[in-house]
Amino acid sequence: MIPWFPSRLATVLPDDRGDPRIAASLRRLQASDYDAEPVLRDGATGTWPGDYPGRLILALSRLASVTGEEPRRLRQLVDGLPGVLNAHGHLGPVHREAVDEQQLAGHGWLVSGLLAHHGLTGEDHSRVLALDIAYRLLLPAATRAPDYPRRRPGDDSDGQASGKVVGRSGRWLLSSDTYCVFITLEGLVAAYAHTRDRTLATAIETLAALVVRDDLRGARAQLHATLTAARCLHAFHELSGSASALDAARELYELYAAHGRTANHATWNWFGRPDSWTEPCAVTDSLILALGLWRTTREPRYLDDAHAIEHNGLGHAQKAHGGFGLDTTTGPGRPWLTGHHPDAAWCCSMRGAVGLAELRERGYSLPGPGPDGVTTLSVDLYRDGTHRLALPGGPLVLRQRTTYPTGGRTVLDVVESGLREPLRIVFTLPSWTGPTRTVTTWTARGPVVSPAPGELLTVPAAGDSWTVDFPVGPRVRDAGDGEAVALHHGTLLLGAEGAREEGAGAARWFGGAEAAVDGVYRRGGVTLAPVRDVFTRGPGAARYRSRVVFDAPPGD
Repeated sequence: MIPWFPSRLATVLPDDRGDPRIAASLRRLQASDYDAEPVLRDGATGTWPGDYPGRLILALSRLASVTGEEPRRLRQLVDGLPGVLNAHGHLGPVHREAVDEQQLAGHGWLVSGLLAHHGLTGEDHSRVLALDIAYRLLLPAATRAPDYPRRRPGDDSDGQASGKVVGRSGRWLLSSDTYCVFITLEGLVAAYAHTRDRTLATAIETLAALVVRDDLRGARAQLHATLTAARCLHAFHELSGSASALDAARELYELYAAHGRTANHATWNWFGRPDSWTEPCAVTDSLILALGLWRTTREPRYLDDAHAIEHNGLGHAQKAHGGFGLDTTTGPGRPWLTGHHPDAAWCCSMRGAVGLAELRERGYSLPGPGPDGVTTLSVDLYRDGTHRLALPGGPLVLRQRTTYPTGGRTVLDVVESGLREPLRIVFTLPSWTGPTRTVTTWTARGPVVSPAPGELLTVPAAGDSWTVDFPVGPRVRDAGDGEAVALHHGTLLLGAEGAREEGAGAARWFGGAEAAVDGVYRRGGVTLAPVRDVFTRGPGAARYRSRVVFDAPPGD
């Protein structure tokens, strides 16, 4: 359990179905290129001090929290870290006057990773290392945020998949990963969660002022940095109640959704750069942020987005080898989804693992009691798995089995229940489905009331079973300009693999197609299949090419 996420209520339990994506991710992160010695060496001597070991410690700690097993490599990283720290207790050079935003970003991940390890194991060693870095490196640097330049030297358009220092302005050493200084918040918010120290809160607020000061779209800020800031400010809101932090997080989300999101709910690498590539680190940030904003606001669009990001953005980014790759950006005028780099081992293959763990742990939420005072449990994500939920009235263990996202049937079996009072269970329905066609059934020892589709009121008992079944079928969505469309099976984005140019008109017949059991549609030599299936089948990451934006049908 990671203690600095205050709203997490579910503990993942062993389940006989497992999770093939988590298993593949864990295998990838235990390959030889992630051996502890070279990772620690890179963290100490590379151009992103602290970044590589920080991301890997965080990823392995989060995977361990959902698998129940601590990888040996995680222990090697944490035990080996003190041996590569400099005399000031951090990694990389000691800057007397300059402030290196890449060093701050890397140590944001390192502090967060060490505190995640502490949350996993309870070992104080990790916590002491993390807080020492937070107070001695991140906190003093945050006080210089007001001096961060509004105009940046050099041309950031030459930035590569892995950023580099491109110039200096005043004290600041600036990266082609523009505004990566925002990732300092990752470490500061994690440290604040453990200490509730007002000094750290002030530093967070100082960086937040920088986040809202500049025109990030005009400055072509990196989406990963921007969405990390938004995600961390939302977490700070959950911890402190800061209304301004929530406002900033929501505004940044709107900026990303309008100007940085692709047709498959991935993200551009930079604002204003559709010629670049997608960035699964930012996709993970957008997923966590969407789920967080759903929990806070209960606005359905955020949960709809989270489902789409899970299956089409993150789901397509993960390749069969378990790592996460970069792809082309898609949208009006950019219809083809294909690979750019098959395995972003230096960042995304680690960050994507955190997204997978988040999905395992965040499937349920507590929106607060209804007007009748009854505790409400919201089922937000549909995924096979078993969880122990810490509810106000006692523990509840649920096993979920689902056909989603290709189908709409989900069964919740009560394995154990310590509840003695009624509980309202709400199966949250995607906004695109038909609630009037949703069927809710149950078998229970006690009385059950179903006041609305997908909603039950009962005192749960072991052996009870609750089922919801909502329609999932073809739908056509505007791709953003009114002249092009994206084709979906429920939440799943469909692509025409290897389609020729005449495949652009597939939308003409798709709107009247029958629902496909597996989400795959075929007609006239064109096959439309979920883009997430690149993980399990298809021509592979290197040769994958799929049309995901189509000409709008006449009359639309």
